Amino acid sequence: MKLNEFRKGPHLSASAIAEYIECSLSYRFSRIDKLKPEFKSDNMEFGSCIHQALADFHQERMIGTIMTLGQLQDKFVYYWGIRASGNDEIKYKPENSYNSYLEMGKALMKTYHDNFSEDNTVVLAIEEPFRFTLDNLPIALVGVMDLVEEDIQENIIITDFKTAAKSYTENDVSKNPQLTLYQLASRYNGYSDRNIIMKLDCLIKTKTPQFKRYYTARDKWDELKVTRKIIEVWKGITKGVFIPNDTSWKCNECFYKSACNDWYSQAT
Repeated sequence: MKLNEFRKGPHLSASAIAEYIECSLSYRFSRIDKLKPEFKSDNMEFGSCIHQALADFHQERMIGTIMTLGQLQDKFVYYWGIRASGNDEIKYKPENSYNSYLEMGKALMKTYHDNFSEDNTVVLAIEEPFRFTLDNLPIALVGVMDLVEEDIQENIIITDFKTAAKSYTENDVSKNPQLTLYQLASRYNGYSDRNIIMKLDCLIKTKTPQFKRYYTARDKWDELKVTRKIIEVWKGITKGVFIPNDTSWKCNECFYKSACNDWYSQAT
């Protein structure tokens, strides 16, 4: 079943949960009021194209083919052209442009290709949609796992692709709630009896692009904590608790700045 089908009816995703925790008013504007964003983020559009190219790369692996570097770079160029060429809705930071991202994308694809190793793994799924429900929560949790593999020890390896401006810290990886949600999804969707390994494959947009791989694992305590957070987020949503967080680092790049200002002005 496709993700769009899973999204029918009340649901939450990792990004929705993170958005509510970061700024619940932004959540309301985007997820409930469904306001059109004032602009599109250059970083987010770029990251989506990287994901699409890597998904195609691993799709080819499923049929026993490894793309050449040129083929992988062509995939990125194709997706970036469709998404960004002539798109005036994308807001570029002063140091960025369509062409600079074009070159950066090709450089990151080279970095990924140079560092790729199958590591005796078999691809089970790419862009795997999931849906599950938790006890005492009347909504579904939905999302997509970028890559699911099995190694020779029959471990299930779940990979999330990331693009970032700098390397992740150990704390970033060990407390990443998205990975914990993926582990829960795996347990509810056929892998409850398997050992699950989580992995971030991170392409870092430094002057000389880097590739870093981070392995991590989750235990029952991690699952309990994220479950409690999800329940409290849903309580806040159903009770109409939407509070702006104007101390967030994301505030200056908010898609709903005008709507937020209007919200404040209504209080006077």
